[in-house]
This record gives sequence, C-alpha cells and structure tokens, in this order.
Amino acid sequence: MKVDFNAKQREFAAYIRNPFEIPPPADVPGRRMALYRELFFNNIGNFLSSNFPVIRTLLDDQQWDELVQDFFSKHVSKSPYFSEIPEEFIAFLQAERDNPEDFPFLLELAHYEWVEMALFIAKEESAVNAGDIDDLSNQPVRLSPLAWPLVYQYPVHKISPANLPGQPPAQATFLVVYRDQSDDVHFLEITPLAYRLLSLIEQLQPVPIKAGLSQLAKELNPSDQAAFFSAGETLVGGLVERGVIVM
Repeated sequence: MKVDFNAKQREFAAYIRNPFEIPPPADVPGRRMALYRELFFNNIGNFLSSNFPVIRTLLDDQQWDELVQDFFSKHVSKSPYFSEIPEEFIAFLQAERDNPEDFPFLLELAHYEWVEMALFIAKEESAVNAGDIDDLSNQPVRLSPLAWPLVYQYPVHKISPANLPGQPPAQATFLVVYRDQSDDVHFLEITPLAYRLLSLIEQLQPVPIKAGLSQLAKELNPSDQAAFFSAGETLVGGLVERGVIVM
C-alpha cells in the first residue's frame, strides 16, 4: 500500500506536540507513540531548564511542565539548530504565550538568562585594546561586539524564589553583559548615564572619548563640566579594563 510519508510525518509530529488534543496515528502502537512523545518532550524540557535555571526554580513541576507543553504545542521554530531553542522560547513568550498567572517579569527574566548563553557561543573574537589607556581623552573607542548594554523594567539579576517583584520599580535596571578575554561572561549593573554613554559609543563608533562625552554633556548640561569629563574618563577607563569598550 502506498504511504504519503509527508502526511504521515505531519500526523506523527502533531500528536507528539499535543497529545491532549490530537489523536495518535492509527497504525502506530500507542505505547510506542507514548515513548516517542516522552522522549521529545523531556529533551526539550531538560534543555530549557538548563538554559533558564532561575525560571525553573521559580516554578513547581506542574507549572514548569505546563509552560514547556505550551511552548512545545504552540510554537513553530524558525531555526533547525538545537542551540537556538532558547531564542525560540523567548519569541514564544513574547508573541504566543498568554497566561495571566505568569510572573509579570517572565519575558525579561528569560531574555536575561538567554543573554549569557548567546554571548558564550557568539562567534566574534574578544578584541585586544591597542590604544594607550593612560591617555584616554582623544582615543577613538568602540563598543566590544561581545558587550551588550541592556535595560529592563525589573531587576532581573536579583530575582530569585526569595525575591519576586510584583511590580516594576520606579527606576529601570541598566546592565552590560560582556565576554572577557578568557571567554567568561560577566554581568555588570551600570547607571543610566553609563548606559547612555555606551549607546552613544555604539551609535557613533569609532568615536574619540572626548567627543562622546561632549555629546553627552550637551544632553545633560552638567553644572561642573570639568568634573563631568573627569568622571566620564574614569568610567570609560574602567570599562576599557573590563573589555566592554575597546580602543
């Protein structure tokens, strides 16, 4: 008997994705289908839990399985690569997940957890500073391709089972995540001023430090210009030492 394998694969996959609403293929033993289903579901669940460990600690087993099942049944991944499943999960939370019982910070926390893995496997090489760190003012600088300035409504880096904010605080959370020369990933909390400076450098790069600080001074109009530029150069020097900014 001739078999339409494409149709059979779709039938097979539809049941594995959502066995609660889709009947199993009639010509495959139920026990075998249950085994396939468990294998696929557990692989996805284990991979997500290893990439989103904080979220996993915030949910009990039933809540976690429900979230994974919702992702597994609803989301059609655009990428065939297993390493990009976390990014697909974030896309699902952003566009498809609709559960009023979710934590209000769930999407931001997922993005924060994803960033570490994304930077760890990023193909870009860590840049080596070629300028003179003792003479910063006129040095052209740029943002390292392995440094990402981030802003969140919630203090995602502090969330834990003992710290579950119900509402975003008045002040947003500004972070920069970066990979250093040893390929270790770090998170650094920064001020709104530092975030704006990094954004300017990213926008104008390569840009002399003095020019970047001058643009920022125009926006802020500090009362003590000399102190502002001195503090700015100290800030940049610290970020250069960390490899966030490169010369």
